[in-house]
Amino acid sequence: MRIAICDDDPKASNSLYQDITKIAEEQLNTPQNTEPSLDPVMTRSDIFADPDELLFAAESEHYDLAFIDIELGDQSGIRLSNHLLRIHPDIQIIFFSGYDDYYLDVYNVDHVYFLKKPVDPERLKTALYAAQRRILSLKDKFLTISNKQGVFRIPLQEILFLEKSRRLILVHTADGEVFKTYGKFSDFEDSLDSLFFQCHTSYIVNFRYVSEMSDRKFLVSARAGLQVSIAHPLHGSAEGSSSPLYSPAQAIPISKTYYTQAREAFLKCLRR
Repeated sequence: MRIAICDDDPKASNSLYQDITKIAEEQLNTPQNTEPSLDPVMTRSDIFADPDELLFAAESEHYDLAFIDIELGDQSGIRLSNHLLRIHPDIQIIFFSGYDDYYLDVYNVDHVYFLKKPVDPERLKTALYAAQRRILSLKDKFLTISNKQGVFRIPLQEILFLEKSRRLILVHTADGEVFKTYGKFSDFEDSLDSLFFQCHTSYIVNFRYVSEMSDRKFLVSARAGLQVSIAHPLHGSAEGSSSPLYSPAQAIPISKTYYTQAREAFLKCLRR
């Protein structure tokens, strides 16, 4: 599990880092523990004092969990968390603060837990386990398809978009693989979560990987989130299709039928 810690107090962030490491080591030595594993070898924590440095790192590193101090000098940890969620919608947030004034404000952002400074190790353990359970539940969501080659369970968080080509459904993944099966989009609706949106009769996009909406297209890339934006559409046809352009991004058309809903859904995703 990749963890980011952002606090402008080095003493507090180092203490939190040590406590996380200690909890992971203790759990490893407690075989009867029924909580999700926090293997210290697999758990890596990065410390940031500057929110901008964390955002820059998040462009290339996928953090599963972020501990965010609500007061970061003259910057807001809540605002930072909103930016992180735009980059990685699946990231889990744990807020911590030495003040109770912000207790209600954190509920404007999707988060796992709120910890009061100084952080109590037992409450930290509870927060870590809660975050780990949510992370594992996301990884347990799959799209199952079958074809002549076999049966495949594809994690939802690894799907870029689905494409319909006549009777074929093509599932494009972040690592460049394309899984093919016969069927209709409606066959998969129950398996997809709220971050998937049908923007065209031939396309369903995964908002996790949409970096931009402009010119009646979604730009979808495995490195989405580097600069998430929404722009005014230019005049022109929106009903064309495009061949795969995995470098740097695939342009997915948005049809006139779906445009208004697509814009609203994407803006809602950005506000998470």
